[in-house]
Amino acid sequence: SPGALSLNLGLDQFELPTGAEFWIFAPNGSGSQGPYTNANQNAVGGLWTAVVIGEEIVVELRVPKRTEATIKISSVNHGYRFFGEREALIPIKRGDCNVNVVCPEGDPWRDQIRSVAGISISGMYLCTAQLVNNTAEDLTPYLLTAQHCVEQSSDAPTVVAYWNFQSPTCSEPAGGSLGQNQSGSTFISSSQFATGSDFTLIELDDQPQPDFDVYYSGWDARDQLPSATTVIHHPSGDEKSISFDDDPPTVTSLGGSASPGDGGSLRVADWDLGTTEGGSSGSCLFDSVSKRCIGTLSGGYAACGNDEPDWFGWVHAHWTGDGTSVTRLSDWLDPGNTGSLTWGGIDRGLIFADGFETGNPGF
Repeated sequence: SPGALSLNLGLDQFELPTGAEFWIFAPNGSGSQGPYTNANQNAVGGLWTAVVIGEEIVVELRVPKRTEATIKISSVNHGYRFFGEREALIPIKRGDCNVNVVCPEGDPWRDQIRSVAGISISGMYLCTAQLVNNTAEDLTPYLLTAQHCVEQSSDAPTVVAYWNFQSPTCSEPAGGSLGQNQSGSTFISSSQFATGSDFTLIELDDQPQPDFDVYYSGWDARDQLPSATTVIHHPSGDEKSISFDDDPPTVTSLGGSASPGDGGSLRVADWDLGTTEGGSSGSCLFDSVSKRCIGTLSGGYAACGNDEPDWFGWVHAHWTGDGTSVTRLSDWLDPGNTGSLTWGGIDRGLIFADGFETGNPGF
């Protein structure tokens, strides 16, 4: 696809026999994505691949003798922005006020940083999402983002999550690797962007691989406001950044300034360090003290060089949603109906979660 910065594929059919492998890579062998096996088939029988940088890819299917495979490539997505800009020597990336998560400012947030992924939807749209813990402590791979990112159940199988896509040095604006990724998810619950609190919860088809070293962030659904907030995100779909506001947010309607408005959103008046951009949508607003998620980014006017606000759907509003299991978070993040409104995060490599609340079952 001449002029593409990156390419990725959508397959409507993806049925492989045992031992078969599907790969895509650049003609020189770089940027290989795979092997995809039948275990990677999504809930509707297809597959969406991660991106390969460049305008040309090789598709390779390796099938054992005397077996058959059925694949149908339905979409070839021509990337014209974001992924591949550095390789194409395009200077326009995220704003220069963004702070790489590898910088010292990110040191107190190393666990939460590992919970955050950049996601693509339908091979075309970029947002941010994060793994969240639940009160069963069973490592169900729930990924929390915004409803305007993953709008409906048909979007969920197309989600590709990119883990640890971040710059290797504090001063480098690029250089992250797209190699750690996974494809496919199931739609769990959501609240509408236009009329609700703008969240979607999806469940990844597979646990992230152990070498991705992920973390499941905690959350706080109480009707309380923190003294300061932090957001970890992928601005413009680029490498992971971290931003800080030293003041408490206010409760408003989406896009409003009057408090409490409809009570569905948290308004961050301006960022004291860093910013957000397109692609940051869906990222958690973290309480800077407890380091638990209290909101998901809907949007706003913040950018490098201004002091404009952002709005986050409030987890307190997400919790009860519209009163049904498919419009709220409580059924999924508190599956045992413990009544807990706040919960700590958990490291996949550890048996016990950090920061348990007094009275949590079993502790």
